Amino acid sequence: MKNLVRLAFVFSIGFVVLFAISLMIHWLQIRLKPAVPSEGAFLWISVLPITIYGAMLLGLRYTVRVGISIPLAIISLMILGLGWTGGLALGMNRFTMPVYPQDTMLSLGEPGLLLSRSDKAVVILQDPHNPQSPQVLSVPGEGLVYAAVPQEETLQKKLGGPLVSFRTEAPAFLQGIIHDFASTAAQFHTRLNQGFLPFMIYAGGLMVLLCSLRFIFTLGAWPLANLCVRILVFRGVLALEALLNTPRIQRDLLSLVGTWLPKSLISPVLLYALGLVLLLYTGVSYLIKHRSMYAA
Repeated sequence: MKNLVRLAFVFSIGFVVLFAISLMIHWLQIRLKPAVPSEGAFLWISVLPITIYGAMLLGLRYTVRVGISIPLAIISLMILGLGWTGGLALGMNRFTMPVYPQDTMLSLGEPGLLLSRSDKAVVILQDPHNPQSPQVLSVPGEGLVYAAVPQEETLQKKLGGPLVSFRTEAPAFLQGIIHDFASTAAQFHTRLNQGFLPFMIYAGGLMVLLCSLRFIFTLGAWPLANLCVRILVFRGVLALEALLNTPRIQRDLLSLVGTWLPKSLISPVLLYALGLVLLLYTGVSYLIKHRSMYAA
């Protein structure tokens, strides 16, 4: 009983902390963008997916560490996850977070902006916000080089390194994660607009699938390798969820099962089905392991 109470405490603290930090970071990002009238109302739902994934990862790890049995751990995490998610949907849906975006983007400067790297420099002749703006390069030993239409390869050779970035770009793998979380958030948003029940059905399918991954927390004996495997598996689930919600896959699935299921239930049913298959595997493994222990 003590372990269950501690699990509830750890999961709740993790959920709240992850939600608060993600919400604040996302709010600060919106503050730096031009006005987007509708973003404030559903700002909280944009960070809900990463909160659910993070809290489930933390909760599953804790159930293994303290030795909570698999059935009890999965049931407890489902109740906690659905409770916090449903509570947020009921409470935050009535709350519009104030967002005060900048009216104008932060200016990089006027035409003639000088960007330098050690003894090399680039002079932007026209719009500093346009990477294809005509430029003049000052390279030691070569004098001034004029580029009416800058070619990135040529400029990199002249500068001896990458160009000065005109915007912040995340690495490709991070962009993929951000895109998939945004896709999941869009699904939550759409289903919450349809009603509380469709929202909870979808959230329940996602949590069943995440809870069914408890078996990966008992694999291997190397903590760092285990952590990498868990993160990769959760990343795979996120990618799978985003794939199931793409229009093309939805059309294909609708053509296959559209006569049996409404379109809004296709993705949740697939998440439930995959989660139940993994839970069945976990349950059979659990029974075989304990039966062999009793036989010994």
